[in-house]
Amino acid sequence: MHPHSLLFRLTASSAVAALLLSPVLPSAALAQPPPPVGAAQQQAGDPPARVGRLARTSGTVSFHTAEADQWSPASINYPVTSGEGFWTEPNAQAELQVGGSRIQLAGGTDFEVGLLDDNGLQATMGQGEAYLHTRGTGPSESWSVQTPRGLVTLSGDGRYAIVAGDSQTPTTVTVLEGSAQVSGDNVNLQVAAGQAATITGTDSFQGSLGPAQPDSFVTAMLAREAPPPVPAVAPPPAVESMPGGADLAAYGTWAEAREYGPVWYPQVAAGWVPYREGHWAWVPPWGWTWVDDDPWGFAPFHYGRWVEIGGRWAWTPGVVTVAAPPVYAPALVTFFGIAAGIGLGAALASGDIGWCPLGPREAYHPWYHASDRYWREVNVRHVTNITRIDRSVVIDRYANRSAATMVAASVLQASRPVRPAARRVDPRQLAAAHAVIGREPVAPTRATAGVTAATARQTRLAPVPPGAAVRHGAAPGPAIRPAVAPGAVRPRPAGPAAPQLQGPQQRGRPALKRARRRRSCRGRSSRGDRRCRAGRQPRTPRHMPRRRWPARVVIRLPAPCRHNRGRPRLPESSLHMRRHWHIPANGRPVRSPCRMHRPGPRPRRPRRSTRLPRPGRRLPRHRSRPRRMRLRRRARCTGRNRLTTRPRPRRR
Repeated sequence: MHPHSLLFRLTASSAVAALLLSPVLPSAALAQPPPPVGAAQQQAGDPPARVGRLARTSGTVSFHTAEADQWSPASINYPVTSGEGFWTEPNAQAELQVGGSRIQLAGGTDFEVGLLDDNGLQATMGQGEAYLHTRGTGPSESWSVQTPRGLVTLSGDGRYAIVAGDSQTPTTVTVLEGSAQVSGDNVNLQVAAGQAATITGTDSFQGSLGPAQPDSFVTAMLAREAPPPVPAVAPPPAVESMPGGADLAAYGTWAEAREYGPVWYPQVAAGWVPYREGHWAWVPPWGWTWVDDDPWGFAPFHYGRWVEIGGRWAWTPGVVTVAAPPVYAPALVTFFGIAAGIGLGAALASGDIGWCPLGPREAYHPWYHASDRYWREVNVRHVTNITRIDRSVVIDRYANRSAATMVAASVLQASRPVRPAARRVDPRQLAAAHAVIGREPVAPTRATAGVTAATARQTRLAPVPPGAAVRHGAAPGPAIRPAVAPGAVRPRPAGPAAPQLQGPQQRGRPALKRARRRRSCRGRSSRGDRRCRAGRQPRTPRHMPRRRWPARVVIRLPAPCRHNRGRPRLPESSLHMRRHWHIPANGRPVRSPCRMHRPGPRPRRPRRSTRLPRPGRRLPRHRSRPRRMRLRRRARCTGRNRLTTRPRPRRR
């Protein structure tokens, strides 16, 4: 740049002005404000705030996640979210809880949760029978169940029984309390309390109304619904909206604490510690999730805080009263690693990981992607100042530091029970502990419960080492319908797709192992990209390039097509070898003695020319040798097939 140019003068003036004004301007004006911490995550979407749980099982019960392609054994207190499905064997039963509502599944029932959020539940039942008792549903909630013959929409709280039916059994919707609407092809029925709707047909459906007649399964479920005991101290209203919150009165005692309000004391043995009787599983999109072994172990480990009062452990739903429903968390703990003299990454790599239960007024920091809004909503009942996010955590100052648990990292990765492998943490070790904030403590493996084949491919997990025990094996169940992957944007449709009607012989039969898709034949024909048909060889192209290969060349032929097992197949990139090379049946190329022969139709007759090229010179395409010389050359190659046999010897 010339020193006397106008651009140089402007640039120099700007630089001098910036240097002169830099001491005057404050540092906040010079630096750009950093973007919000959760801006990118909030655009991607926060985890669901509402989930259900698998409360009870009897017999063989299977389940699958949204990304799974096979069934796995179900365990109680496993979170129920969108995309999960459940299957009960003919002599098994299962109970799902969503807030204060319950869903009872009879034997041989295929029940899939399509969408579960604050607006309600959308499910699909391909076969079997289900009993639904809805309680505490909001005015904006909508519950619907798709059957093979129509969509059943439930109106408010009530008791409902739905039988999916098959090709020979009708679909029935029985309303004991509340009201429901059945809509489908040529069917639109409004079912009131004490009525039952019956839908029949296979191609065209016919519906009718009649009096309600509960069967043996519904009668047994009604007899099981005993009113819970009335506690001496009423729990907060938020407990009723938690899955399993209504069952706490049967497994413990509610009392009033001066500092924390209503608290719940569980009936546990001496030496019991929170987050020690269970195992860790991998549940997308949260990641590491605590699955407790106790029948009441869902609400106290995914909502609220734990505190030790008078030598007894008590659970508090929250010290701040909020009108909004509580937000689900996979585990209200803080992971840490012992890093005395070394870095935290090296401490975690050494194979030890610990966690500490959170106490009242202690903030929960997610290890998965979440926005600042999600952080405030999940901590609003327990943290007084939610406008300031403090991520400085000192494990030695936690209220429940005496209940800290440490295990080997392989215990989490293999989803083994924590109790046999748990170790107490020395106070000196807690002083050197560093919290794991904003990231996963350890990476899962293929042996972790909840890790599917799709998750393993996305995260590039290592295979299970030989001899390692896998907690989640294969389980029986029907064919799995594809579902939307968790974390994706889910528009709320009018209703899930209707499953197909099944015959009576197919009910209760587990699905066989899926056959692998047949790979399409990749043999190409000479005309376009049409695939070769079964039993045909790829045709020889009529026009080939004029490239000559050297005398020594190593050619590796690919595996033959499944329709052409007898003879090898040349790839498209080496079709020009057919001009100068002979490919016998054994697949070993042999140099052809005739280099001037061209397979295909006879070329057009060129103009006569007696001029011959110089030695070593090659003729272009529009010029050729005289006709008599070409006929002599072609006569040497009569009766020869280049692709199947060797050239015949000339007779003398």
